[in-house]
Amino acid sequence: MKKLAALVCAACLAAPPAAAQDTKRYDVLELPAVQSPLAQRALVYSLSRAGERVIATGIRGHILYSDDFGHSWVQAESVPVRSSLLDAAFPTPEQGWVVGHEGVILHSTDGGKTWARQLDGVQLAKIGLDFYSARLEQEPDNERYAFLVDELKLALEGNADRPFFRIVMNSASEGFAAGAYGLLFSTVDGGKSWVPVMERLDLEQFVHLFDFARLPPAGTDNPGPDAVELVAAGEMGTILALDPATGHWQPRDFPYEGSMFTIVATRDASLVTGGLRGLVFRSTDRGASWTEVEKPVTGAIVASTLLADGRVILATQEGALLASSDDGASFAPLPIEHPQPLSDLIEARPGELVLSGSFGLRVVPLAP
Repeated sequence: MKKLAALVCAACLAAPPAAAQDTKRYDVLELPAVQSPLAQRALVYSLSRAGERVIATGIRGHILYSDDFGHSWVQAESVPVRSSLLDAAFPTPEQGWVVGHEGVILHSTDGGKTWARQLDGVQLAKIGLDFYSARLEQEPDNERYAFLVDELKLALEGNADRPFFRIVMNSASEGFAAGAYGLLFSTVDGGKSWVPVMERLDLEQFVHLFDFARLPPAGTDNPGPDAVELVAAGEMGTILALDPATGHWQPRDFPYEGSMFTIVATRDASLVTGGLRGLVFRSTDRGASWTEVEKPVTGAIVASTLLADGRVILATQEGALLASSDDGASFAPLPIEHPQPLSDLIEARPGELVLSGSFGLRVVPLAP
C-alpha cells in the first residue's frame, strides 16, 4: 500500500509543468450547453408556454421546445451556460427569459431557439453590493441596508452560489427574478439592466422564494388593501403579497411554518398552495387568511397548474397527481399510469398534460 502511494506521488511529481498549466477549472458559467439526443430524457425542472410553443428547462443548461404539444422536442441551438435551469417566462411568443443556478438570467428573442446571458451570480453580487453600499452611505442608520450589504458580501464570497428559482415577466420590459435567501432582482428595460429590490421584502429574515401566483385584478368598486395581483410562496410558511402602491412585499399570516413550493390562482380568484408533508392550504380572500384543505395523504406537493376547464391539478414529489373541481376546496387522486418523480406539469392542449421530472419529459392523457 505504501509502495503504491509512493508510486502515485512520484508520478505526480514527474508530470511535466505544462500538464498542470493545461488543467482548467470546470466552470458551468464559462461552458455552453452541449447538444445531446438524450436531453429530453434527462432531468427537466420546469415547463412553460411561449405562445403555442412549450418550453422545458433542465440540468446542464438544457433548454428544449415543442411545437406539437410536447410529443416531440428540439434542443435550443445556443445556450451559453451549463448551469441547471429552473424556470422560464415568455410574456410574448418571441421574448423569453430563463433563470437558474449560479444566479443566471438568460434571454431569447426567437421563441427559445437561441439564448444570450444577461446576468450571473458573480455579477449580481457585485451589482447588489455596490447598490446597497451606496444606499447605506446615504442612510448610515438604515439597518436593512446594513444587513443587505453584509448579505451581498457573503454572496460575493460564495462565487455565484445562489440560484434564482423563478422569473416573472409582466411584459417584455418589466419583471423580476427571485430565489434563494430572499434574492430579488428587477428589470424595467427588458433585462438590459437588473437591480436588486430585496429591501422591499418586509421580512425579519430572508427566506427562499419558490413560486408566485397571479391574481386577476380585484373589483374596482371597493378593492381594499388586499387588492394585490401577485402572491409569493416560500420557505418557513412565508406568504407575501405585492402592494402595487408601494412595491413592497407584505407578509400574510399563515398557519404552517414549513416550506410551500407551489402556489396557483383558481378560476374564482382563490389561492391554493402546497408544500412539505403534502400539506395544501386555500385562501378565498386574496391571501389574507388560509385554511388547510383535506386531501389524500401524499408526499410533498411540488407543482400545480390550472386547466382550461377550471380544474386545479397538483403534482407530488413521488409522481402522484391530485385534481380539484371546486376551486381547490377539495382534492381527489387523478389516475396516472407509471407514476415517476415529478418537478412540473402543464396543460399543453385540452385533454393532455405534459409532465417533467427525473425521467425527462412525457405526455399523459387527462381523465375527464
